Amino acid sequence: MPLKYLLLLIAILFMSLISSAQKRTYSKADSLFIFNSTTSKKLKQKMMDSSFANESTSPNFVVITAVNKITGKTKEICTEAPFVIGGIERNKGNATQQNYKSASFYFNTKAALDNVGFDEYTYRELIKYGQNKELKTIVDYLSRNPMVTMEHNFQGTRKQQFMFAYVLFNNGIMSTSGCMQAT
Repeated sequence: MPLKYLLLLIAILFMSLISSAQKRTYSKADSLFIFNSTTSKKLKQKMMDSSFANESTSPNFVVITAVNKITGKTKEICTEAPFVIGGIERNKGNATQQNYKSASFYFNTKAALDNVGFDEYTYRELIKYGQNKELKTIVDYLSRNPMVTMEHNFQGTRKQQFMFAYVLFNNGIMSTSGCMQAT
């Protein structure tokens, strides 16, 4: 076996070990916090209904199951409710045959997938983001005080905003995007 192939094999094994070591840093508690399964389906449906009915300039974030019909990949993502509708409108055909009550949407064009932010963040990035202690403090506070309306000017990137809203939604907390005004 030539030396360059041996070095390539060693590099691949090394990268695999690093990758698996990184996976072990995420705890089960982090996964339960991010993908909170104790939030009832009824509450999530109520949040979806409210989000899609919201026609203000501050749309709600929703968590949906998005299917990339180009690659066959399915993943749960967070996006703004109007962007789901926009993604459906960018599909080639069958645009009106999807219903938000199922929380599953099929997108068959790159424009539709981009519109909903299908590739905005990875599962690994979401798990890592969920380890943020400040995020856990905010969710815990809002979960214990459900009647509180919290004005929080989130200055993170688009990716961070989606991940923050994802965790909030899965913990039964609705969030909105900042007010968008035409000038």
